[in-house]
Amino acid sequence: MSATADQITAAALRLLGVKEAGETLSADESADGLTALNELLDEWTLQGYAQTSKKQLTQTLTPSDGTYTFGSGGNNSTRLVRITNAWIRDTNNNDSFLIPIPNDRYSEICDKTDESNYPTHYYYRADYPLGVVNLYPIPSAAYTLYLEGYSAFTAIASGATSVDLAPGYISALKALLAVRIAPEYPGSPGLGEVKEQAKERLAWIKRVNSNDRPRMNTGLPIGSRRDNYWSLFN
Repeated sequence: MSATADQITAAALRLLGVKEAGETLSADESADGLTALNELLDEWTLQGYAQTSKKQLTQTLTPSDGTYTFGSGGNNSTRLVRITNAWIRDTNNNDSFLIPIPNDRYSEICDKTDESNYPTHYYYRADYPLGVVNLYPIPSAAYTLYLEGYSAFTAIASGATSVDLAPGYISALKALLAVRIAPEYPGSPGLGEVKEQAKERLAWIKRVNSNDRPRMNTGLPIGSRRDNYWSLFN
C-alpha cells in the first residue's frame, strides 16, 4: 500500500481530532510531519522486527584483499545496519559459512595477513557512511561473499513523496505519527485511543515479521593447521 507523506500526516492529524476530513495541511504541518516520519523510519531501521525481510548482498572477493566497504562510494553501494548471516560461495556453488567476531577478538589476531581460499570469520564495523567488513583469513581466491541482514529504510524526500510499504505499514505509520506529534497539539481529543491503535498495529507488524527469523548454523569444522588462531574465538 502507498500514500504520500502529506497524506499520512493529514491522517495522523485527523486521528488526533485536530483536522477535519478534506482540510489542507499548512506548510509547517507538512514539514513537521515529514521530519517526524523520517525519525520513525530511522527508529524502525534499528528494530529488526520492523523489517519485512533481510536484504542479501553479494561481493566478489579480490585475492589478498580482506577489507570491503559497504555504502555509497564503497565496494558495495548498500550499507547494512546489522549482518545476521555471512558465507563464502566458491566456483562450484559450495557455501562456507562465516563466524562473526567482535572488535576485541579481531584485534587479538596476531597475523592478519594470513590467507586462505576460504575465510572462516568476519568482523563488521558498522561505521557510517561506510560499513566495513574484515575477513579472516584474507581470501586468496576470487570467490563470492554473501551477506544477509538489515538495511536502512529510505528517507522520505518531501511531503509529496509516495511511501510504498508492505501491507499494514501505512496504517501503523499514521497511528505512530499521531502519537509522535501529539505533544505539539496539547489536549488532542483522540490521543488515548490512538495510542492503543499504534500499539496494536505495531504488534501486527512484529508478529508477521517474527516468522522470518531463521538462524543459520555457523558452527564449522576446525582445521588443525590453524588451531592456534581458532582458540581465540572459542
